[in-house]
Amino acid sequence: MDLGLQGRRALVLGSTSGLGRAVAAALVAEGAMVAVSGRDEGRATSTAAALGAAAGLAIDLTAQGAGTRVVADAVAALGGLDIVVVNTGGGTPGPILATGGHDDAAYNSMLRPALEVSRAAAPHLATSGVGRLVFMTARSVVEATPELALSSVFRSGVAAAARSLALELAPNATVNVVVTGQFDTPALSRFESLRASREGKTIEEMREEHIAGIPLGRIGRAEELADVVVFLCSARASFVTGSVIRVDGGAVRGF
Repeated sequence: MDLGLQGRRALVLGSTSGLGRAVAAALVAEGAMVAVSGRDEGRATSTAAALGAAAGLAIDLTAQGAGTRVVADAVAALGGLDIVVVNTGGGTPGPILATGGHDDAAYNSMLRPALEVSRAAAPHLATSGVGRLVFMTARSVVEATPELALSSVFRSGVAAAARSLALELAPNATVNVVVTGQFDTPALSRFESLRASREGKTIEEMREEHIAGIPLGRIGRAEELADVVVFLCSARASFVTGSVIRVDGGAVRGF
């Protein structure tokens, strides 16, 4: 199937490792011109070179104004924007009552940069003719996850913003949300390590608990998530907008 991504100009946030890197790699493989981004300049540059991406941009999205700057840098490097994949950092693990003092940090990590990038990218996506805006979120958007309560709060805000943007940018661009499950990435390993130390368990026990909660019986591969995101960025997804799509092996029990 030809996804119609040859020559499309794409900015993928948080793409020097993990799921974001897998998305960037998949877009490059489909012929898109991709700007990867991350906090560390060296990693951004080396990732771009390794993937064959068009540019590597260093940006700390938690800083005020960084979202606007990275969009401007991507436009300059690519000559415009057709696709933006918003992939931001997470919040401090724990329930609401145990995460006091982390609210601002979580907001600046998850919600504020998503809004800032969206506002800056909107004019470019609207005039592209094939604009695609995809937000990568988490299970906490559709199902309560007490161990990630701040993620529930702010990533749910991202999903709500995406639904509004789908209306505001129609018919010139599509906007969708991808809910990610458990994937074999450095981020999952860090989370399992933190929980293991807090709960007095081994990392292996944490991994077994995660797998036990997934009906397909395994942790996902980053490429499996990337395939879905890339489809939503493609010409083949031209009538899909305002949707929340779960890629989680069936872990969420709701409809």
